[in-house]
Amino acid sequence: MSFLYPNMFWGLLALLIPIAIHLFNFRKHKLVYFSNTAVLRDIQQENAKTKKLKYLVSLLLRCLFIIGLVFAFAFPYRPEKSFETEAENALIGVYLDNSMSMKARSQRTTLLEDARESARDLVDKFAPSTRFVLMTNSFEMQNEYPLSQEEMLMQIDRMSQEGGPVAMGEVIDRFEMLRKQYGYTSSTLFLFSDFQKNTFDLKPLVVDSALRVIAVPVQPESQENVYVDTVWLTSPIIQAGLTNEVNVKVVNQSEKEIKGLPLNLTMDDKLAASATVDLEANGDAEVPMQFLLEQSGRQKCSVSLTDYPITFDDSYDFVLEVKPSLSVIEIGKTATSCALVFDDDSQFRYETMSPTSIDLAPLLRAQMIIVNETASINETVQQDLLDDVAQGSSLAVFPNMSDPKMLSYLYQKLGLSVVELDENPASVDGLAQQHEFFDDMVLRMPAEADLPKTEKHVRLRQYGTMQTLLSLQNGDPLLLTEPVGKGRVFVFTTALDPSWSNLSDNALFVPILVKMALMGGQVDRIAYIIGQDKMLGFSDLDLENDLDYRLRSLDGAFELMPAAETRNGKVLLYLNEQLPQQGFYELFEHDSVSHLLAWNQSRLESKMEFADEKTIEQSLKQAGLTYTAVLDAVDFANNDLVKAMAQHSSIWKWFVLIALLALLGEAAVLRLWK
Repeated sequence: MSFLYPNMFWGLLALLIPIAIHLFNFRKHKLVYFSNTAVLRDIQQENAKTKKLKYLVSLLLRCLFIIGLVFAFAFPYRPEKSFETEAENALIGVYLDNSMSMKARSQRTTLLEDARESARDLVDKFAPSTRFVLMTNSFEMQNEYPLSQEEMLMQIDRMSQEGGPVAMGEVIDRFEMLRKQYGYTSSTLFLFSDFQKNTFDLKPLVVDSALRVIAVPVQPESQENVYVDTVWLTSPIIQAGLTNEVNVKVVNQSEKEIKGLPLNLTMDDKLAASATVDLEANGDAEVPMQFLLEQSGRQKCSVSLTDYPITFDDSYDFVLEVKPSLSVIEIGKTATSCALVFDDDSQFRYETMSPTSIDLAPLLRAQMIIVNETASINETVQQDLLDDVAQGSSLAVFPNMSDPKMLSYLYQKLGLSVVELDENPASVDGLAQQHEFFDDMVLRMPAEADLPKTEKHVRLRQYGTMQTLLSLQNGDPLLLTEPVGKGRVFVFTTALDPSWSNLSDNALFVPILVKMALMGGQVDRIAYIIGQDKMLGFSDLDLENDLDYRLRSLDGAFELMPAAETRNGKVLLYLNEQLPQQGFYELFEHDSVSHLLAWNQSRLESKMEFADEKTIEQSLKQAGLTYTAVLDAVDFANNDLVKAMAQHSSIWKWFVLIALLALLGEAAVLRLWK
């Protein structure tokens, strides 16, 4: 045990005061005259011994009170011999959390600026020969090698101001890897962070006995926040000239109720819609916003609100694309009546594909795939079609006229099995008008509507979750549907051939097929999350030529060349570094723009919940770190390192407790000991 203020031990001279009083009381005699002392001799001797013991106990308690106070004011602490900052083979790491939450206001500036200033003070207190490593959430390579004191101060000034959320265990693991890589036998890592609970994760940590961690928490002045959590489309298909709708989730992370908060939707920097939202304390709300697009193409969109002082999550950027035409592919030996629906419509690009020469690349780019009654496809192709649907396409399946059980593998995956071929004529008498499929198709069903009739249909047993859209008089389904991944499968139980049904001649046929095509679509993601989405998949990029792709910010200040590979007819792009900021980025294929992508900061840090000093200390110790301490950022400006660490010791409290117990004990002895 060491003492921060050893000069306070001169206070032990105060022990002479109770000792002197005690000795004075022993020498002071008081005469009492009594007529017959023979009777009281034994009682006198017994009381004298008791009184001496009582005063001796009182003396010890008084001395203990003074000793406790002196030791407390001397500020005892436990020195850590393994913490050798001047050792030649010791590496000092400084982690500066540059995530978006560190932009919150502190009492002076921002949390990040407070942390940077304290980190500079810390580095200045080490010997010039000390070697440093600067760690940030950006994991910048130019910082992750041993730096001199001067280089370290320069890198602290030049460090990136923005980074994504990173688990604390990942930071410590990376620093430990650098220590081993450069051959240092011991290391100390200072963690300057707000220690948000969502990112203060040490579970994957595997520590080494040579590593010490010292936490330096910084806390924001205000922990209230209102933010745009996410945005999604009501319908995945955006159509020009029609009213479309996006849904916005807004979260109020504060104890105050908010009324009439303005919410704005902009498209290509022009106001497209506005709304107001009411939020309960610590509540959220989903706000639908309708807008109109007048032309096809890509639109840069953003939903925003106004909130202070935490502003990094007040807007959410996304991209909407109105495609000039939708691709429809019909698989079969011959074309069916479906060609009459799509072939002459400029909104669609219709083509047929022989089942004997399936090309997966066009299928991946198609909005709708039709397997007609003349197609014979094996189980591998059936699985490929289901995989395409999972990416966002619509798949319409008609039973094979020559072999109704030919699609048994696909039926089984959808929770269906073929029972038999029913050759009894039947009519449709049930239409699921409440299903979303018919929302904008059937406004009112006439009492005697002309509905499709069948001469033959395949009876199916259902043991899955497929929903019936059209049903026959005998209760058998004529059309079933099931979502698969991002897309949807539609299963017909009758063929389009006139010998099977008059479906192709019925008024429902065209709107049903068009709605299926509009619901499908390989719809691109409208937004990505920085730091989370590191692999991007595209089915409409060039697979034949060299994979030359670049991701560039709109202002040209940042450019990234992702790693690329092809898999299952798709191009996969891997981001090997983090994007610098939220906004819009263009994906170049060779020298032309292929996609416009929107990137947003993670909302992981939007919830302002922080680990307190006790939680930080317990978590670090439970992780098995050799030495841990929790300091204040201001300590490095006002004191040396040892003094700062000592001032966070709590041993002095035990000596204060001892002094108080001694004082209470003395009072009890004097009052109760008779």
